[in-house]
Amino acid sequence: MSFLRQVRLLLWKNWTLRKRQKLRFLVELAWPLSLFLVLVWLRKANPVYRQHECHFPNKAMPSAGTLPWLQGIFCNMNNPCFRSPTRGESPGVVSNYNNSILARVYQDAQELLLQAPEIHDLGRIWEELRIMIQFMETMRTNPERIAGRGLRIRDILKEQETLTSFLLNDAGLSDSVVFQLINSQVRPEQFAYGVPDLTLKDIACSQTLLNRFIIFSSQRGMHAVYNAMCALSQENLQQIEDSLYANVDFFKLFQLLPTVLDSKSQGVDLRSWGRVLSNVSQAVRELARRPSIQDLLLVLQPFVQGGGPESFSHLMSTLSNLLCGYPEGSGSRIFSFNWYEDNNYKAFLGVDSTKKESIYFYDNTTTPFCNALIQSMESNPLTKIAWSAVKPLLMGKILFAPDSPAVKQILKNANSTFEELERLRLLTKAWEEVGPQLWHFFQSSLQMNMVRNTLKNPTVRDFLNGQLGAEGLTAEDVINFLHNGCPENREEGVADFDWRNIFNVTDQALRLFNQYLECLTLDKFEGHADETQLTHQALNLLEENKFWAGVVFPDIHSGASKLPPHVNYKIRMDIDAVEKTNKIKDRYWDPGPRADPVDDLRYIWGGFAYLQDMIEHGIIKTQTNAEVPSGIYLQQMPYPCFVDDIFMITLNRSFPIFMVLAWIYSVSMIVKSIVLEKEMRLKEAMKNRGVTNGVIWYTWFLDSFIMMSVSVSLLTALITSLLSPVAFGFGTEYLSRYEEQGVGLQWDNIRTSPLEGDEYSFFFSIEMMLFDALLYGILTWYLENVFPGEYGIPRPWYFPLQESYWLESGHPKAEKTATADGELFENSVNTFFEPEPPDLIPGVCVQNLVKIFAGRPKPAVDGMNVTFYEDQITAFLGHCPTALMLSSVEQQADLSILLKKEQEYLWHLRD
Repeated sequence: MSFLRQVRLLLWKNWTLRKRQKLRFLVELAWPLSLFLVLVWLRKANPVYRQHECHFPNKAMPSAGTLPWLQGIFCNMNNPCFRSPTRGESPGVVSNYNNSILARVYQDAQELLLQAPEIHDLGRIWEELRIMIQFMETMRTNPERIAGRGLRIRDILKEQETLTSFLLNDAGLSDSVVFQLINSQVRPEQFAYGVPDLTLKDIACSQTLLNRFIIFSSQRGMHAVYNAMCALSQENLQQIEDSLYANVDFFKLFQLLPTVLDSKSQGVDLRSWGRVLSNVSQAVRELARRPSIQDLLLVLQPFVQGGGPESFSHLMSTLSNLLCGYPEGSGSRIFSFNWYEDNNYKAFLGVDSTKKESIYFYDNTTTPFCNALIQSMESNPLTKIAWSAVKPLLMGKILFAPDSPAVKQILKNANSTFEELERLRLLTKAWEEVGPQLWHFFQSSLQMNMVRNTLKNPTVRDFLNGQLGAEGLTAEDVINFLHNGCPENREEGVADFDWRNIFNVTDQALRLFNQYLECLTLDKFEGHADETQLTHQALNLLEENKFWAGVVFPDIHSGASKLPPHVNYKIRMDIDAVEKTNKIKDRYWDPGPRADPVDDLRYIWGGFAYLQDMIEHGIIKTQTNAEVPSGIYLQQMPYPCFVDDIFMITLNRSFPIFMVLAWIYSVSMIVKSIVLEKEMRLKEAMKNRGVTNGVIWYTWFLDSFIMMSVSVSLLTALITSLLSPVAFGFGTEYLSRYEEQGVGLQWDNIRTSPLEGDEYSFFFSIEMMLFDALLYGILTWYLENVFPGEYGIPRPWYFPLQESYWLESGHPKAEKTATADGELFENSVNTFFEPEPPDLIPGVCVQNLVKIFAGRPKPAVDGMNVTFYEDQITAFLGHCPTALMLSSVEQQADLSILLKKEQEYLWHLRD
């Protein structure tokens, strides 16, 4: 039987068995397809995200100033990525926050107020107000300083006054009395507590009261006025009082009042006040219409109406709008996909085994408000990681050694940032004392009551209405703003809004700001004698997460008062707060910038760069005795656009196992069939019928290859699962990495690695798989011959070295066969027939046997030559009944068992 005929028969046998096992056949085809359909579904569920190019805002160091530094820390908390270049990337520009609400308010206020000419007169108005307040305070506390001095009535009357003609013509007073009255002086100290609750009749008819309020040039003149005024009726005196108020020029009055105390004083120019305030009010109204003010009011509205932030996130959102104001909102966030290399996810999930369970203990070094705030952040998984990262900066200590005068001088110069924060905290703390005093001044002070009474005067009211009418304001609006009574005491038709609303908002904001400032530890630096003590204290602080860093100056001894020309220092920090020094890059390359604030920028957010900037500027200032004018900003390099594919990042770790699982069922079924074939002695039966071992294995290979090719063709890929899983796994991983990088596997990169410094490649995987295939084939050939199984004929372990093995199987030759009658004939022997055994005795010899069936021109058996030997079993298999020639009963029994095994195997495959 020819080689091809044997292969076709065995393939037909395997195909028949597969048709009988339909479920297995369907699973072999559907199982790989179903796995890859799952991958297709995952691909659709996680589409490719195309990330635009990234421009990052710069990071201000402490040397840039306290406000830029704090603003940069807050606004760059998530290191946002912007599509367009930031302002800080432009030459000569460092600020990125000109679009924030506060920056726009300041810019508009500077344009409308600070650059207006009238704004420079506010200093003079403030000085005049100070002089006026000092004069009022002197009248109330030291009236003896101005005793005997007053204001002449003539000097405070209007230019075209009608009081004189009224006294002469309407009141009927004599010229001398009118002269004495007009030229008399009013004692201002008598009005220090307001207008007395006395009528003009009471004063005119009492010499004591008359001398108490008015200074006459002579006693005789006082008596003349007394006699004339007391004789008038109450109605006439009321008319005189009304005429006096109508003719008083309050501009002259306020200008002359301070001269009573200091004759060189310029007084108060209310006309100038009116012009300046009118222009300023116009600018303020214009400012109020600007979008920046509208945005500011919109952001602060919940604080004014609700009394405070709804939550910590609401507070952060409000501060972001006020301080940052990025042009693209908050910017996009670039996450680190190497999270498996760090322990932050463990801390987030609470499974970090390297640290003890976090239990909050009350901190006696801070306030109850801060304790409640810290406890809420540490109990929330969303804020726990962020708080653990910034707590050392906000509440931690900076230890230094040695504790020498020279080192203290460096740190004193380096501590300017925290000193400014301390001054700011003292200012907000001072509000707790100044605030109530300011409230008292506006609410019930003598000065403000006099201002309110003055504004209610008809003359002053008419003047203010004339000055403010063009701006849409009235004297009633000013009076309403200074209102200090109950809401129900307001005049009808006015808004329920006054200075107290502004005061309450300011008071609440400053007190809230002071509460948060009290949570900061601003006394940062703590000295120690040497590095050993510093390390011991650092370990104690790490237990409370209050250790920022340690600064050691190894070249400065403990008593040094001067610095060496070259200062060496080292910064020691917790390893979790900075980059690990045993890793200079990520283990696996992923597309995208190193932009994750927690994992990628630890030298900045961990505080190392901030501390280095402070120390070095402190050294420069100490060595040069000069201020360093320029601050430092760090600018992260932009990153081009890239494809962000989470699916591929995940797949390149799991793709090899997917490929193995896809055909593991087919491989297991093939292995099972091969083992069962051996176990049922069928392999040996086929060998006895002339099928060689190589044909059997070649047939199994073709069978499995065809089945897998069918399933692979459904997946549009050609992969064989009979190759080495290691090389196969590396090859699929490198294939997925090229896809992840957006390059794909090409002919020009098939010999290179997607990883830097790696010599392995996809082509090398192919070479290794081919080598493994050759190696596995050789091992199969060797083991099959040495360990053929229970019913095979084993060869010696050194059979590849035997000449007979190679000559018998590889070099057929013509042999002579002895017949029963002694004749010899030539029998052409090929690789499919065993040679005639010379040591056996022939029993029956058949020569040139021919069998032709009726109606069939082609013979079924044509020229067959066969010899039957003693002690051997010979069988004819085919369409005709099996013919057997047995030499013994034992041989018949063995053949029965073999046929029974073959029948059981065939029934097993069919079931």
